[in-house]
This record gives sequence, structure tokens and C-alpha cells, in this order.
Amino acid sequence: MATQQDIQAHYDVDNDFFALFLDTDYRAYSCGVWKTASTLEQAQKHKLERICRFGHVAENQKVLDVGCGWGGLMRHIVGNFAGTQAQGLTLSTEQYQHIVSHPTPGVSVELRSWQDFPVPEKRFDAIVSVGAFEHFASIRDHEAAQQRQVYAGFFDWCRSVSSDNAHIGLQSIVINRPPNSISEVRDFRYLLTKVFPGSALPSVSDVQAAIIDKYEIACIKLIGLDYARTLAEWDKCLIAHREHIVQKYGQPLFDHYRTYFDAARHCFETGYVDLMQVSLRKARPIKILASR
Repeated sequence: MATQQDIQAHYDVDNDFFALFLDTDYRAYSCGVWKTASTLEQAQKHKLERICRFGHVAENQKVLDVGCGWGGLMRHIVGNFAGTQAQGLTLSTEQYQHIVSHPTPGVSVELRSWQDFPVPEKRFDAIVSVGAFEHFASIRDHEAAQQRQVYAGFFDWCRSVSSDNAHIGLQSIVINRPPNSISEVRDFRYLLTKVFPGSALPSVSDVQAAIIDKYEIACIKLIGLDYARTLAEWDKCLIAHREHIVQKYGQPLFDHYRTYFDAARHCFETGYVDLMQVSLRKARPIKILASR
């Protein structure tokens, strides 16, 4: 799993920096849903709405957001589902400080990983997680063929902290196939070594294997081209603020993010990687009745 230092190396640049290219409403640092959207704000709102549907979020629930970012999904939940309480987990100090310095009724956050979060006295009615699953297993875990055990441990933990009828609304980048070209290898290596150290991507089959006898797939969407468009929008915003970014943060950071967005966009456009949104419901034991 990516360490707190790995997470902070990327996410703790500066909250004001991320605000320069992310949407203004939710500061969502993940793929938007563009089916009927024409702006970044609309696309991110549609994404949050889908994740809530996939998590079966409803009024008066206690909801857990694993890898809560700057709290946009939690604010969306408490603002649209009366009586809800949203608990967030993050390993980013900057994200944690942003949430606690902008308090929202019904929203709370802890600076800790899911592995360190104990089973609460009152279990959660729904779990949502956007863009965190990619950080749960490291390259070393994948090289040792241990990633599915790591993912299975996460789903075991989800079962332990949630009620019997709780669903999971999960969004994660997934890897589709081996690379087809040197450029794909180069782009992917840059993302894993320079952008998201300590992380590696699951495959859809990794998730399927990890949920056996724990969860069932109720619905799944694969929308990698939506992520390519999201990255293009972020890049446009980054370029629009180039002078300010270079003056405040330096040319190397600006160049790094342009390379990052370009490499990631190519991976999605070629189908090397995809974006998975999935609704998971708890598996029920199947009893086979003997014939008489």
C-alpha cells in the first residue's frame, strides 16, 4: 500500500495549486462523467451522483468516504441527503487541513488509512471511495502476486465496518492489457514512478477475485474516455494559469503536471487503462436445497 509519505508527495503540493485546475464546486481530483455534461463542474457533479447511486446512499445514513480528497463527495452527500453524516479518511495532511478549516455540518474527517480505522460502535450504512483503490496495493505487491490478498483485505474490512445491507460505490482506474508500444511503457512508468509512487493499478479481474464470497457486482461502468476528456480539461486550466504557476511554484512543477496529464490521457485513449465505476452489494450465502 502507498505510504503516507507516498500520498503526501503528490497530494500535498499546495491546496491552492490544485484549485487552479480542478472544478470549483467539488475540487474533485478524478474522472468526471461527461455523457450529458458540457463543463467540468457538471461532469464532476454527475460523477458524484452516480457514485452515490452505486453506494445506495440515502437520507439519514451514516456514510464512509475512503480516500475523501478535499471533501467534495462528503459535502455533496450531506447537502443532498437530509440527515446524513459523512465520515472521511485521508492520508493527505493538506486535504485534511482543508476539510477541518472549512467545516461543514455533518462532515468529519480523520488523518488515517482504512487499515488503521477501527470497527465503529454504529456501523456505516454506505461506503463510497473514489480514486483511492489504486493506492492500496504497491508494485511490489503485484510483483509478488499478492495484490488480490490486499484487495480482499480491504473488502473484508468494508464488511466489518458496515451494516448488513450496505453497498459500496467504488471508482478506480484499472489496467486493461499489456502495453502495445514503447510509448505506452514510457507513459505508464512515468505515472507510477513520478506521479503516484508506491501505487499500482488493479485489473477488473483483480477486483472480481477479491470480492468472492464477500460482495457481488450490482452494476459496473467502464468510462476511460471520460477520464481522457477530464484530463484534457485539467490541462487547459493548467495552461490558462501558467504564468501564476511558474511564478509561485516554478517551471519544473508546471512541466511535470503537463507531462503527467499528457501521459495519462494517452493511456486512456489507447485503452491501455480504463476507469471503472462499480456498485457492490454484500454477498449472501447460497443454500442448495436437496431434492427429495
